[in-house]
Formats: sequence, structure tokens, C-alpha cells
Amino acid sequence: MKLLALDIDDTLVSTGKLPSERLKHAIRLAEKNGVTVVLATGRGFLGSKKIRESLSVYGPLIHYGGAVVSDGRTGEHLFVNYLRPEDVITAFAIADAFGIHAQIYEEDTVIFRKANAFTERYTGVLNIPFLVDPNLLYRPLDNIPKVLFAVDPAREAELFQEIRALLPRHLSVLCSKPGFIEIGSVSSTKGSALKKVAAMLGVPREEVTAIGDNTLDLDMIEWAGTGVCVANANPLVKEKADLVIGSCDDDGVAEYLESLFA
Repeated sequence: MKLLALDIDDTLVSTGKLPSERLKHAIRLAEKNGVTVVLATGRGFLGSKKIRESLSVYGPLIHYGGAVVSDGRTGEHLFVNYLRPEDVITAFAIADAFGIHAQIYEEDTVIFRKANAFTERYTGVLNIPFLVDPNLLYRPLDNIPKVLFAVDPAREAELFQEIRALLPRHLSVLCSKPGFIEIGSVSSTKGSALKKVAAMLGVPREEVTAIGDNTLDLDMIEWAGTGVCVANANPLVKEKADLVIGSCDDDGVAEYLESLFA
């Protein structure tokens, strides 16, 4: 292992929590053994800041599900692949048809048409700026990395299939955590971003390990030489992973790294 890509939510930490001291120590062990650690998340640059700083991980950052790769210290974009404006409008039309909440992102600001209990929790947990704009779809929409749908987790599987059937095939429909359905480009996933980062760092595929928990992580787990998921992962991800480790709440990632490097 020379390059380690780590999802954040429900892989490294549960919602609203910071990494444990055990995890911090395990990542230092990996780095001392020549491993470059990269965070690969659905969050934005600012939304992942507390985790990056807690772990002291400042390599390339894969964020917005792979639509953006940035310098982990400065936030300078190394790669971007935004949605087309017409795709954002299509996604919102589908959200309206199903009566579900949708939001977009401009850099580190999340934008939605109406505040609700979900947006209050979401912006509070991530501590990110937000903007309420009832005329959101009349804004310039040429720099949007993804659209996020917030749905009832009990209806997620049903809605996922219906949304997938309505969206054009050049868009991906993936889940980052229960109740979060993310709409992005099929050409800007965590897997495609990880491939670019590995090439940039000169690390061959067989020396890359990726760890995640949900379908947003699936293609990076499949692309990596070693694809790993936590025990609380989506069943589909468990089927595809080379290895299933301990759960997020049991510090599975730390335990795995300790087994390799301690």
C-alpha cells in the first residue's frame, strides 16, 4: 500500500463526530510506512475541514463525490468536472415531481430554495455557509458539482430506482449515507478522481487501497488494487469489496491499519 483513499461519513466517523485518537494514531502509522493518505468524500472543502485538521491529512482532497479534486491545504482546484446547467434543472424537476428536498453547492456554500429541518441539521453538522434562494434555478448554474436529494431513508430504495429511471444515463445516481441521494456526472466519481490522483502521485493501481461504506464509494473500491469496506456498509458494497473490516463505530479503519503497520 502506497496510497490510501478514505471516505469520511460512516467510514471514519459517524454523523457529527470527530476522529478518535486511535484513528489518528493509526493514520500516522500508515504515513510513517510510506503511505499517502487521501480523503475522498461527498462533502465540500470546508465541510471536510474539521476532519482534515483533526487527522492532519493535507494531501490531495477528493470531494463532492469526485467532481472536484483540490489541494488539501490551500483548496486550489486540481481538477473539476461540473454538471451541465440543464442537468441541474432536470434534477430539480424530478425532485419537485417526488416532493423531495434538493440542494446545490457553489464552492463551499450550500444553496436551497426553502429552509427546513433537514437543512438546519445539515448546515449545523458541517458548519458550512448556506443561502436560501427561492429563485435558485435562475442563478448561473455552470459551476455546480452535484445535486443532493434528501429523502426518507425508509423510501430510499424505492425512490432510488424511480429517480435512476428518469435521469439521463450520463448522470450518476448514488447514495452517500441513508437518505442522501447524490446526482453527479458519471465521469466524475470517486473512482475516476482516485485514478487521477494515483497517476499524479505516480502510484500504480495495485498499490492503492480504498475504504468506504456506500454506493458513492463503490467505483473507487472496485478500481483500487485493494477495495475495503466497513462492516456497516451497504450490502452491495460488501459484495464487491475485497475485504470487510470492523464497523465505523468500532474504529474498523484504525483496527485494519494497526493490523498492517503496528
